[in-house]
Amino acid sequence: MGTSISALLIISVLLTAVVVMFKANQIGAELLAVANRNAAETIADKVSTKVEITSTQDFKDFYEVQTSHHANDSEGCRPILPGIARIGEITVANSMDCYWFEAVSTAQITFTVNKILGSPVPLQNRDGTNTRVSIDYFAPGVRITTTNEGSEYIDLSGTTVQRQLINPVSESSTGSSPHRIKLWRYDGTQAGNWGGYQVLMTAEGVPSTDPSTVACVTDFKIKNTGGTSFGAAEIEEKLDIFIILNTDAANTDMKIPVKGTSPLQPNQWTYSIADDNYQAGIFNPGETMTLVVNLNGEPQVSGTLLIALPNGVDNSYSFPSICSI
Repeated sequence: MGTSISALLIISVLLTAVVVMFKANQIGAELLAVANRNAAETIADKVSTKVEITSTQDFKDFYEVQTSHHANDSEGCRPILPGIARIGEITVANSMDCYWFEAVSTAQITFTVNKILGSPVPLQNRDGTNTRVSIDYFAPGVRITTTNEGSEYIDLSGTTVQRQLINPVSESSTGSSPHRIKLWRYDGTQAGNWGGYQVLMTAEGVPSTDPSTVACVTDFKIKNTGGTSFGAAEIEEKLDIFIILNTDAANTDMKIPVKGTSPLQPNQWTYSIADDNYQAGIFNPGETMTLVVNLNGEPQVSGTLLIALPNGVDNSYSFPSICSI
């Protein structure tokens, strides 16, 4: 009997141990399943999170000013800078558009003129034989008027939709006496010159331009192109804004820590959501956030905006400089 009791006790202990172990394994499996599910949801959330960053830019006075580089110029010229598109218009009041650029004598320059056939140009005026736009090249120091021709030129008239002026540069320019081109119209017997024109300048040997001297960013546009939404509390408490400035000494990396309200103090940011009609205050897919950053007191140089969203997904955007507020 004694032996049997001992055996039963031992068996009882073993059974208890097995039951406890089974419950521990079950709890562990449930915790692991929850952890895996949370991890999967986090990964899925990050995978579905996508944003696109653009900006609203304003050109500085230097880029818009019309400068006369000769004492007898009848009209001033605006600068052409590598990588920055210009928009001009030839009208009755402004019969030509003049532009200047710098280049060395060995530069390879090509101007391609295309006639753009599109609305709102009336069909009957698109291909008139007397409709013509001309591009004239003027070497440094040459006087520009509304009537004189440059040392080299091309005309685009009639049904011709493209022509090229190739490598007109033969001498080096200076800051006070640059190379220039004049875009102007010849009407013939017509009262007006109908049509839109595009001039593409391709160049080798043209110095690069510091973009911060040309334009600055007034605000950044962050569009939610993914499938993840962010609440107001998440944005205000967990959205991280970093600015990397391309300073002369080295890149300056700074976090803009404070969300402020208008008027912003230096090193503060604020945001608004455009067309926030669905779930007000929540940054939903398809919506665009306008982000304003105040860097007053910091040098106005080019740099990079880096944003880290509340779930850790980040994206970056290069800018010429940030406008003073």
